[in-house]
Amino acid sequence: MNKSPVFLKNFKNTVERILHVPGNYTGQILEMAVVIDGSLSREQVADYLPELLGTLKIHSEVFRNVRLNVVQWQGDENITCKVSPMSMVQLSSYYEDYQQQLCKKNFEKLISYLRLFQARAKLIILLTDGKYQVEQEELLQRAMQPFLEKKLMQVVLTGDGADIRYRVERVV
Repeated sequence: MNKSPVFLKNFKNTVERILHVPGNYTGQILEMAVVIDGSLSREQVADYLPELLGTLKIHSEVFRNVRLNVVQWQGDENITCKVSPMSMVQLSSYYEDYQQQLCKKNFEKLISYLRLFQARAKLIILLTDGKYQVEQEELLQRAMQPFLEKKLMQVVLTGDGADIRYRVERVV
């Protein structure tokens, strides 16, 4: 898939906007999380994620030494996390074990998980197809407070490209 220069520039600008929220990133080693929606195909993930991370590495010195948490969102009860070097995630061999798993997912469950286990992350990038459910809007809004609403960005992959969403927008 072709990532346009405009898309990559918008991606960089959104990341900068998140990092410069007052009280977010203070200049130490950056801890960030990348959430991979299991609904995406191996080709989509292996095509987009390395380029997005490479764009960040080229953009700023901050991304040369990062603690990267890779979260696999395979379903409501199957969310796993592992710490990986950013350079490993940029290699195609990293995705050899990746399995696409199509199922219904509730966005609130993911947000609750991120709130518990990724609270230290200053930037959270959700790579998704946008086909998840939001059943309880109130629960979602409560889970987004106080920090996730300012640190989470979504890269929604579609058949003809990608879209960036900052601040939670309901995608059905």
